[in-house]
Amino acid sequence: MDLKQLTYFNAIAEEGSISAAARKLHISQPPLSTQMRLLEAELGCILFERGARHICLTEAGQLLYARARTLLTLADSTKRELQDYQEGTQGTLRLGVVSSISGTMLQQWLVTFHESHPQVRFNIAEANTYQLQDLLVSGSIELAIIRTPFSENGLKYHYLPAEPMLAAGHPSFFSSLSQDTLSLAELSQFPLLIYHRWERVLTDLFSKAHLEPYILCNNEDARTTLLLAQGGLGVGVVPHSARSLDHDASLVFKTIESQALASHIAVAWSPSGYLSALARHFIQHVLRFF
Repeated sequence: MDLKQLTYFNAIAEEGSISAAARKLHISQPPLSTQMRLLEAELGCILFERGARHICLTEAGQLLYARARTLLTLADSTKRELQDYQEGTQGTLRLGVVSSISGTMLQQWLVTFHESHPQVRFNIAEANTYQLQDLLVSGSIELAIIRTPFSENGLKYHYLPAEPMLAAGHPSFFSSLSQDTLSLAELSQFPLLIYHRWERVLTDLFSKAHLEPYILCNNEDARTTLLLAQGGLGVGVVPHSARSLDHDASLVFKTIESQALASHIAVAWSPSGYLSALARHFIQHVLRFF
């Protein structure tokens, strides 16, 4: 039993006659009938009840038909995946990104990737890391650019180099500080604007240093944090790459002196999902920047 015989059998089952299946397959009837007799002989059972004009599947034939459709679909999918593996030059890249890299980093990656892959289209979802993890699991996106901390369970990923966290605020907050860095003790003196995923990390660090931070506002992403900082509400805590989201020249950025607060961007995908050649090309493209 081979894929050609299963294709022939499937066509007969769907068309209801040898003649109709032969026309669909663009072959003559005799070799098609011969292949079906050989298939029945190999399996040791009758697959068809042959009538004057139409044929019906026996119970054995119905069982084989269900299996044949699955096997032929798998064979077709495998063929396409192998072709895609060899090429990976066109199609749509379904990509999810966190807000903190949706500025110049993402722009640079996409523009340069488009230059080398002009036939590729992009479908981009912007959300926080946890939401993007859910989209990966559901198959809504194929790749996600996410940020630590995140649960590594059920994910495959490539980490990009670590980057420091920054304090962002109006100059009035930092008037007594001349250096470009900020200690945790100094940071704890400001009304802080953070997004939820950093709250546990920051409070743990402050607790270990026996400091009491004043967290004025929790929100959902880096853009909101920077907008509130631009409004003078407090000092925002954001990753270094989020600095590209700032369009207010008066906003001051200072590096927070804490290696434990360093953040990693990761290119992640679901281990249970098929990773296309296009997605693999994009991962390698991003890694060339580091």
